[in-house]
Amino acid sequence: MTSSYSILNEKDLGNPYELRISVYTRFWLYLIPNICSVFCSFFVLYHFLFDRTLRQALNNHIIIVLLFIGLIYEITSVPLMLYWYQVGTAWKFTLTFAHFWTFVDYLCYSTQIVGFAYASIERHILIFHNNWVSTKKRRFWVHYFPLTSVLIYKIVYYVWIILFPFCEEVIRQSPFNGVPMSCVLGVPFFYKYNTISHQFVPVGLIIILNIALFLRVIWQKTRMNRSVEWRKQRKMTTQLLSASILYFIFMGPRTLFQFCRFLGLETNDILVLYYHSAFFANYIMFLFPFVCCGSIPEVGKKIKKIFFCRKQRQIIAHLPLSANAPIQKRTNQIVPTAHL
Repeated sequence: MTSSYSILNEKDLGNPYELRISVYTRFWLYLIPNICSVFCSFFVLYHFLFDRTLRQALNNHIIIVLLFIGLIYEITSVPLMLYWYQVGTAWKFTLTFAHFWTFVDYLCYSTQIVGFAYASIERHILIFHNNWVSTKKRRFWVHYFPLTSVLIYKIVYYVWIILFPFCEEVIRQSPFNGVPMSCVLGVPFFYKYNTISHQFVPVGLIIILNIALFLRVIWQKTRMNRSVEWRKQRKMTTQLLSASILYFIFMGPRTLFQFCRFLGLETNDILVLYYHSAFFANYIMFLFPFVCCGSIPEVGKKIKKIFFCRKQRQIIAHLPLSANAPIQKRTNQIVPTAHL
């Protein structure tokens, strides 16, 4: 279908709750971190995919998937947001294009949150119940099957409600980034289901499970005195906890204000705070690759090695210049005595 459709933005609907951040500022607040995040994503994915040890580690599989999802989001949906910041409501596009943008944006953003909630559950299994994945059959049912099921569910769900909607095709654009909003989510049942299952539950699991993970690791280390196992667990624990802090900082406020709206507490202040928190919630996508890069010791060592090699080459390059003088001096002193 290539016919155009009616675009309604918040101003057309008389909604006074706009962001207090100018469009020009919003543009740069997305452009700079997005560019840096894309380069960092390629860098981290390169090491994950071409380093056999990192690639085969079960705890890194979901991280690789989330990095790919974030990269797709950053090279598709975010540039469209940036263009919308430039042209605003003057941008007229087809219904097919609107479906594509909504599908990519909703799928990537929601899968990132639900996928990390799954990672929080799986990390407990890998750290405290690693015998559950000790065989190929167990790894399939405990590790690969749940991960694949989450991805298939998200794709099928958003294909259904976005590409094959059962409601009137009048889609509003988001007031903070211009993404067309699916009309299906305007239906009370689907709005409640989508909000609870794809936001409240995953964010709640991320917070609860990561607090529990931190407490379980500390208890095991101090009470059971398993220092050898702690060295193995520290990498997986640090990787997940550092990323969970990112979700707590940027997704926590949006979920809180969304919960207030869900309960019917749509005051002016809450709506303004919700729009601002939703705008900055996208920083999860921007900062996630940096958290992955900084929390993996193997990558950090390689970065240090690169800089160390450069410094070492510079030192070696200067050594012959400084070392030739005393050698030549000694030669001048030895030669006369040889003739005597």
